[in-house]
Amino acid sequence: MIKSKLLWKVIGLEILVIFWFVVNGAYVSVTHPTTHYLQFLGVVPLAIGIAFYLTKTKKWPHFFSFQQNMSLRTRILFLSPLLLYLIIILIGNKGVYGSSIADLVLILLTQTLVIAFVEEMIFRGFILNLLLSKSYKVAVLLSSFLFAFTHSLNMLSGQSVANTIFQILFAFVIGLVLALLIVNGQSIGVTIVFHALNNFLQFTSPVDANDSFLVNYALLLFLSGYAFYLWNRKSTLSVSQYQISS
Repeated sequence: MIKSKLLWKVIGLEILVIFWFVVNGAYVSVTHPTTHYLQFLGVVPLAIGIAFYLTKTKKWPHFFSFQQNMSLRTRILFLSPLLLYLIIILIGNKGVYGSSIADLVLILLTQTLVIAFVEEMIFRGFILNLLLSKSYKVAVLLSSFLFAFTHSLNMLSGQSVANTIFQILFAFVIGLVLALLIVNGQSIGVTIVFHALNNFLQFTSPVDANDSFLVNYALLLFLSGYAFYLWNRKSTLSVSQYQISS
């Protein structure tokens, strides 16, 4: 069982991120910003607050350091499924579209420094680390569930139920992959970069999401396989470490 104090901390973090995304949704509804990067202005205060907290507590190295020693070649191979996933999306989307190069750069910066930074720090940073005191399996599953649940807010913007359900499922699997990368010793910087690039490719796609139906399901299966590999790798390492300590 998860202790009540720990549970309330996790719930508090979930409420915090939901609150700021609801605030951002209200801001968009009132102002109707025409540029992409202004559509997430309501989340900027949360991003600044997290950055201030990490600076004040000097916890940047704790989250952004690699906890497992690997050679550069091994690390590239270990993370190569993420790169392959992004390449498949890029090809499936037939490139990216923006009104200008400056517009594309601003979209990428917004997704990296605001959305990806906030979501990764909340779910793969704070919540995951809190729950690791219980077990890595609980931490991975619950943080991924909460990450997926947060995406149900998209229904408030008029997204269909069917698309929202698929997005929740997709977000859960991506959450599993990114959380498992963290518990396998990778830096949260890796998950932020991947998250940002994934969002960037989705937002700049000239192809309608409904036209990529089969590709999206294939990618879901691909990520599920990668999550299965990462889960087994962590389980094997945990058993080995337990045997050594015993």
